[in-house]
Amino acid sequence: MSLHPPVGKAKSIDNILEILKNHKLKQNIKDGEWIIGYGYDENYLDKNLTKFDLDKEFPNNPILILHVSNHGGVLNSLGLNSFNINKDTPTPKGGVISRVPGTNEPEGLLMETAFLEVFAKLPQPSNQELLEKFDIAQQTYAKEGYTTIQEGATHANELKLLKEASNNNKLYIDIVSLPLITEVPTLVSEYLVNPNDKKINIENINEQFGGYNKNLKIGGIKLIVDGSPQGKTASFKEELKTPGPNGEKHWKGESLLDQESLNKVYKKLVDNNIKVWTHANGDNGIDMVIEAVKSTGGKKGDGRRDIVIHSQIMHPYQLDEYVNLGLSPSFFTNHVYFWGDVHIKNLGEKLASGISPMNSANKKGLITTNHTDFSITPLNPFMTMWTATNRITKEGKLLGESERVSNLDALKAITVNAAWQLGEEDSKGTLEPGKMGDFVILSENPLEVPKEKLLDLQVIETIKNGKTVYKIK
Repeated sequence: MSLHPPVGKAKSIDNILEILKNHKLKQNIKDGEWIIGYGYDENYLDKNLTKFDLDKEFPNNPILILHVSNHGGVLNSLGLNSFNINKDTPTPKGGVISRVPGTNEPEGLLMETAFLEVFAKLPQPSNQELLEKFDIAQQTYAKEGYTTIQEGATHANELKLLKEASNNNKLYIDIVSLPLITEVPTLVSEYLVNPNDKKINIENINEQFGGYNKNLKIGGIKLIVDGSPQGKTASFKEELKTPGPNGEKHWKGESLLDQESLNKVYKKLVDNNIKVWTHANGDNGIDMVIEAVKSTGGKKGDGRRDIVIHSQIMHPYQLDEYVNLGLSPSFFTNHVYFWGDVHIKNLGEKLASGISPMNSANKKGLITTNHTDFSITPLNPFMTMWTATNRITKEGKLLGESERVSNLDALKAITVNAAWQLGEEDSKGTLEPGKMGDFVILSENPLEVPKEKLLDLQVIETIKNGKTVYKIK
């Protein structure tokens, strides 16, 4: 159940509560059962959502309202109690537990490391129920023109489900899974282990990390260095111009792990020839990734193609480091529209204008991609093209004019460049002899329409490996 724009309609706490009440009634949710909503954004509310707001209307149901960033959420009292989160619960490193002012009592908001354990233990549908939804899920992507999907942070149980779907021939769109580093012990024990020596089986590494099995492959391991810039949990070099998520002064956000730990885990993955996809939003988080790569001796031309996901708050010297180290950024220009005005408020216009610096990166010869981070922002690929070429905020402000790119570069960022980052440029990304027949038929040529009209494009038909998987009715 989606709540707040861009994915929902709620514009106030009262709106959120009304949507939740209607949802409980419509779904016949009984007292004692969980209610979970998604997509609230405190940046567009008149005050912070707390457990007290939720308790008032829902004293008998545990409730979780996920933050639009997916990096946290607000629980009511029953929800907090179900995870034994109380005034004696310490705030973990890299996490946020909001407190009632003047006390140590939790106010409802949990973010980053404080939220991860809660998220992992939430009630889930059965595997059979989920398997029955795979066609609906793939059609959601196919109707938007996607022929390859990247699952950007896979837990061990989710990978098990994906493997089951693959083995049962339920996949017809390629899925690239990126298991979270925190899941590696489980993944190693269940999937990647040579039982004789308890080490990752390098002889089997290409099968595990490089190739597809019935439309599924493991594309590497996902690391997460920091949090969300709009949620103020990214790691910044300088203090934000506004207080932290719990009203903290002199707030710079926090990294989820220290530099030494990041260096060690990065080296372990490099030593095992495993591709690394690292989530880093803030400029300090990006510096940490750069330092970790340097500690492994990584450099341009080594063939690794490690990716830094989001690469949002960047400086020119960091792009130069990407060039020297052989790193490739996957940008998130939708942020310019959905949270550009928020970034101006938190970071100042100069720093905010450089978020997702795609044009500067392209000029330096970096291969760049662009993503929606669905369900954080809508799946529509033409929105990513529109935000990359126009860079207009929700309030209509032009943010970072020099970072606008051409329609062609915006298209390459979701096609041929994406294939390169996945190591699949020999089979995908362009239409030419010897490659898979993955393409879409559109209502207009995206290279010929004015950049302002890119959002008007429609997918007429999606073809995967030469077969139609979606056609407009």
